[in-house]
Amino acid sequence: MSAFAATGDHGPNLVRLAIEFVILSVAALVAAALAWFVPFIREWLTVTLAFGWAPAGLYGMIVLLVLVHRPLALFVAWRWWLAGALLVAILIGAAGFVRGDTGALYSYGMSGAWGYALTGGNLGIAILEFAVAIAVIGLLVIPGSVRWYWAAVRYAAIGVWTALLAVAAGLALVGRWSAIAMVATARGTAALINSRSKNDSTPKQKSARKSKQPKPEASGPEPTAPTLPTPTSGSGWQLPPLDLLAPPEAHEMDQSAIAGMSTEIRDALSEHGVYVDIEDVKAGPRVIRFGLVPGYVPQRPGRDGAPAKQRPSRVRVSDISKQQKDLAIALKSPYIRIIETPEPGEGMVGLEVPNPTPGKVLMRSIVGGQDFGKIVQKGGLAFALGEDAGGESLVLDLAAMPHLLIAGATGSGKSVCINSLVASLLMTRPPDELRMIMVDPKRVELTPFNGIPHLVMPVIVEPDEVQPALRGLINEMTRRYKMMEDLGVRNIAGYNAKAPEPMSFLVLIVDELADLMMTGGLEVEQQLVRLAQLGRAAGIHMVLATQRPSVKVVTGLLKANVPARVAFAVASQVDSRVILDSGGAEALMGKGDLLLLNNDFPKARRGQGTLVYDDEMDRLIEFWRDQKGPPLPPIDLSDEMDLDGGDPDAAGSGSENAFDGNYLDQARDIALRNPRVTSAMLERRFKIRKSVADEIMDDLRAEGLVIG
Repeated sequence: MSAFAATGDHGPNLVRLAIEFVILSVAALVAAALAWFVPFIREWLTVTLAFGWAPAGLYGMIVLLVLVHRPLALFVAWRWWLAGALLVAILIGAAGFVRGDTGALYSYGMSGAWGYALTGGNLGIAILEFAVAIAVIGLLVIPGSVRWYWAAVRYAAIGVWTALLAVAAGLALVGRWSAIAMVATARGTAALINSRSKNDSTPKQKSARKSKQPKPEASGPEPTAPTLPTPTSGSGWQLPPLDLLAPPEAHEMDQSAIAGMSTEIRDALSEHGVYVDIEDVKAGPRVIRFGLVPGYVPQRPGRDGAPAKQRPSRVRVSDISKQQKDLAIALKSPYIRIIETPEPGEGMVGLEVPNPTPGKVLMRSIVGGQDFGKIVQKGGLAFALGEDAGGESLVLDLAAMPHLLIAGATGSGKSVCINSLVASLLMTRPPDELRMIMVDPKRVELTPFNGIPHLVMPVIVEPDEVQPALRGLINEMTRRYKMMEDLGVRNIAGYNAKAPEPMSFLVLIVDELADLMMTGGLEVEQQLVRLAQLGRAAGIHMVLATQRPSVKVVTGLLKANVPARVAFAVASQVDSRVILDSGGAEALMGKGDLLLLNNDFPKARRGQGTLVYDDEMDRLIEFWRDQKGPPLPPIDLSDEMDLDGGDPDAAGSGSENAFDGNYLDQARDIALRNPRVTSAMLERRFKIRKSVADEIMDDLRAEGLVIG
């Protein structure tokens, strides 16, 4: 029988209700304790509502007891039940703003994902929702609350209107007195000017005032950004206008996608016990850089349950870098990069993620910027490389680097980078200030530049013509050093400041270094190393490019003298270590995605290369071909006797007479002492070409002096 029949009245037995409530509470606690030992049930309870199950369960038990003893009460007092449900929702939503230490409690708060969904983690929305819920509760349980609400809104509106009227009256009064003061000041100033004009009326002073009036017109308005400089007054060459380059394209960032990626990064790391805060997000054209600030590791309580007394420690940077694969899965992209070393000047770790809405970096957007103009104005060789991961311009000074090494596989953007380098030089330097020597074994990349006045000679496409050109360039470098020695200066800048005929910069551009190293061998390497070591002060700079940066192509001695390197996407991590001394280039996306390593940054800096269309290059080349300027001073790069007294042909030129019998006799003596001699050993010992060393080895094998 029910409690109503036992007591003989129409109300429930309070004692029995209390006993049933206690029994239900104990049963709920036992069920929760048992569920805690079942992993998937515990995870479901924690993720869905977490500690929000307590007010929800209490409300459910009360509803269950009322249904058992007095079911009609749910319909008669529906206002109170609805108000109670709103109160439970307020408690659950408020618990969502209390974060736990690990897992879902850290991501969604103490109320789980369902409680987090009530407010979305936004404090402003939560306050608005709670205010509306409290107002609805008041309308449900307070008699005549509508009348009181209307009165409160009416009096609040009257108060706001009265305050606005008072502020408007005060502003009008202040404006009136300000106008009176300005009129009085203007009248006094006019009277003072009239009195001075009457006193200072001599013809001499009037002419002085007239001469000062046109001065502002002569100065003109200051430009907002540095512009490309014009040639000097003694030069008859004109620089190309910026209109030859395509205008920049507008690029809008998807802020909602960036916010979603930030949440995914934080959640993916917190699931593995790595807690970070994202404080700085910089969006570039192809890459977005997230600034991760390591959080604090949750402290474990002592054995007696008391809180730990040790100082809280931050998450280690190595723990963040170990989660790179998990972040790649969470962000659904393999092209992510974690910069373990904190950003210079910032206490955070960099995480670079591909931009979901990529954009292009056109040449004109970099050339017309302030950074590019500053390098041009100070007399450097500006190079518009592109933009970094934070959207800042990557502008280099080739005269300060002083040489550049570019590596990248086919389709990675290496050739476009070379074109952007040449375009940057052609936009800023006339041929009397800059001359270029181009080597293009592929015959298609640099040959379109034939005919521009900047070239000392036509583009070199035959491998046999490279070594004489390099020897002639070394002779020109030596001649320049003698001229600077006679004038008592240290570099080309000091020479141009004193000499009547200034020197021009000389830039050597090699499109495929591997082809030269295979055909030229040790001699080409020695010539390039000598130019790299001594060319900076003489105004000679090199730009070397290769598709596969192996140790046979980019040797250690050559790499040590070329500190500035640009790596595009390469085939393997081994190639990346050759060019950058570290990995990372093998994970680039291609199509201009690059890593820059120079003396300005301790780690490789990621960026997007400048895009130069073929139409832009054609217009630029036609501009210089059609221009007829004054005659240029000749630069003699003929292959003559080496200035240091050595014979360049002694190192071997590939002909049959590249060595006389002395080399063969010496090779026989070496083979008698070491029968396992190789052609590489002879190449290094005699400083001869590989083809000559192979011929000597064939003779030694024919005589039976070499084993294997």
